[in-house]
Amino acid sequence: MLTHTIAAFTCVATLFAAAQEPEKLTVGSAMPSLDNIEMMQGSMANLTDAKVTVVEFWATWCGPCVKAIPHINEVAKANAWRGLRVLGVSIDSTEDKGKVDPFIKKMGSRMTYNVGWAGDGVSRRWMEASGQKGIPTAFVCTNGKVAWIGHPTDDGFESAVRKCLSGRFDPELSPKGEQYLEAARNAAKKKNWREASRHIDDCIALKPEIFVDAMEAKYRMLADQQMDAAAAKAWASEAAGKLSSSPVALAEFAVFIAQDPRLQQHDLESAQVMIDGAMASGGTKTDVLVSAARVAAAAGKFEVAVDLQNKAWRQASPEQKPFLKTDLDAYKQSQAKGASAKVGQ
Repeated sequence: MLTHTIAAFTCVATLFAAAQEPEKLTVGSAMPSLDNIEMMQGSMANLTDAKVTVVEFWATWCGPCVKAIPHINEVAKANAWRGLRVLGVSIDSTEDKGKVDPFIKKMGSRMTYNVGWAGDGVSRRWMEASGQKGIPTAFVCTNGKVAWIGHPTDDGFESAVRKCLSGRFDPELSPKGEQYLEAARNAAKKKNWREASRHIDDCIALKPEIFVDAMEAKYRMLADQQMDAAAAKAWASEAAGKLSSSPVALAEFAVFIAQDPRLQQHDLESAQVMIDGAMASGGTKTDVLVSAARVAAAAGKFEVAVDLQNKAWRQASPEQKPFLKTDLDAYKQSQAKGASAKVGQ
């Protein structure tokens, strides 16, 4: 424990030793350079075709980092077909650098994304520039800009990834929406549900299809925190109306309701209604087909899931096909066994 504490302070001292202040890094800023990263797993070449890049800072001695890794890995696997690439950047000290490779090997299938070690200046360009003093910290980047900064197990992380992958990130509206959501989270901690709901509604009003994460937050608040299944179902119906012109966003919300592991119960009926609506207006979109397959699988309808995923696979690009094939094979296996399975999470 003492060794880790010393290592932590050594890292911090190294990170913030430079006298000159780096250029401030916030949501909307240009994505900093990834120079001076020594790759331990994967390669920088794996990031060249990224539509969205997640750069996550961690260390082998950091308990919360270790706990977050499997979640990051699942998000990476579920969205690889859409162009998500993840780079985990270790800030272990020079003395502890040798621990990183054995750690990766020990994690095995729970840590399959790209991993590197932060060389000179890396942490300063990212962590210090953004005012982040704790790890793990994830940076979600798209189109050369930073779209989100925070803890990779926070609700906003996966939502930011999905938002960017579907082209719904707005550099002006997203920071405003995050302010409303932070106010909502603070109100929810005090169980002031009315105030929390008001802040969430203000966020959604900015532009519904951008803030699917806010809609999901309100659903969770109603379903799990307030234990009001009827209100949650009513909200799902209202949210579906707000997203009727955005089939990809509507399909994402349907997958959330059908299989998100954070929910205590899954409303498959509402999820199916949403998917039906998404398919009616965007059933030829690969994103919608994949989401529809996941909702079908969550309901144990693997024959339907296979058919939908197969359609998505057939029209996908050559780069997407291997990733979609993985879930397609899983659906076929579950169909053959007649077993329940969760894929794409």
